[in-house]
Amino acid sequence: MARTTIDMAISIFKNTKYLSTNRYVQLFVYGREDGQSASIQYDHILPIIKSDITNDRKSKFSKDALQLVYCFVGLQISYLTWGILQEKIMTQDYVISIDFFQSHSSISNNLISIHQKGNSSTYIKFRNSQFLVFVNRVLACSIAISILIYRNRNNLSQYFFRSMQPPGYQYLYCSLSNILSSWCQYEALKYVSFPVQVLSKGCKIIAVMIMSVALRGKRYKRIEWLFAIAISFGVWLFLINEQQEQKAHAKTENVLNESSIELLSSSRLISGILILALYLTFDSFTSNWQSELFDRYKISSIHMMAAVNCYSILLTSISLIQQSDFVPAFKLLFDNQSLFQDCILLSICSAIGQLFVYHTISTFGPVVFTLIMTLRQVFAILLSIFIYSHTISIYGIFGIIVVFSSIYGNMYLKYSSKTAQNRKP
Repeated sequence: MARTTIDMAISIFKNTKYLSTNRYVQLFVYGREDGQSASIQYDHILPIIKSDITNDRKSKFSKDALQLVYCFVGLQISYLTWGILQEKIMTQDYVISIDFFQSHSSISNNLISIHQKGNSSTYIKFRNSQFLVFVNRVLACSIAISILIYRNRNNLSQYFFRSMQPPGYQYLYCSLSNILSSWCQYEALKYVSFPVQVLSKGCKIIAVMIMSVALRGKRYKRIEWLFAIAISFGVWLFLINEQQEQKAHAKTENVLNESSIELLSSSRLISGILILALYLTFDSFTSNWQSELFDRYKISSIHMMAAVNCYSILLTSISLIQQSDFVPAFKLLFDNQSLFQDCILLSICSAIGQLFVYHTISTFGPVVFTLIMTLRQVFAILLSIFIYSHTISIYGIFGIIVVFSSIYGNMYLKYSSKTAQNRKP
């Protein structure tokens, strides 16, 4: 009887609004402050959980977007500035005082070429590509070693003397090929324009494919070879434009004979193409050899950067000393503030650019990195045309379109193939 009375009282309380306002009565009747069952309570919390997950996703997307913008801007600024300075140092005139020539009469022709003499100053062109490679490697090596020391400051000796370490001579191979590829890159600007040099890098895909087949036994699909041929065709179209510019340049050098103009422009173009072909060969060997070391010894990108640049400093300094250009090159830099600033800024951009390369690949992968760098090549060509007044014909425009369309087509093919493989169970 008493139990029935209590049940009736509770039933009445449930039907009144008093329960919704008095927390102690709710605790007595339901055992929870909100007067709701466990399932209702879960339904109340679920939207909060979903909201937190959504906010986390939005936060992650925002961070990734900011990181991508950071990488994009960093790569564009460092490498576009590097390209502009590269063309300026190798193609534009610098003013040197007459006093410098009087005190350095034995200065090598490998270092400079005299373009125009004046009463108090002389206009020269800097010619020593090897010295630029040396300066770039010094700064890049210093930055890489500093990063390694900072990252492994607690167990420095253990890191540098770890068991998984490539033999020193194996770094020499890619160091030498890296020096030669950089040297060819600078030397090519003596014979062809910067847009041709940039666009020819699209042909790197062919050199990489051939090297991969030769060194690693890798196989490629027929469509990939077709894209490579299309890129070569686009570069060939742009070279038609380059030959026209070479002829115009030859006319400004007081070469009056038409056959002489044709011969001079053709010889320059052929020399430039051969040097660019060597650049692509050495650069492709470097990337393939480094990939082999990465796979076999599991070393970091910064470790590779430090080791290769150390050997590059050693090799380039020995060569410069042997040619008697080491000390005169530094004296020339200190005599001309503009050349000094350009060389230092070139080295800074090169070193920072390498760090952005490693960071972008490790964060977003090679596809995003290739996309950013391809856009950089487009911007570099446009900037060079605008700043240094290169002429471009309809052949050149069509060649640029063919090259970059083929590059993006090849990238899309690789991305689609990789996505399809990941979807397979």
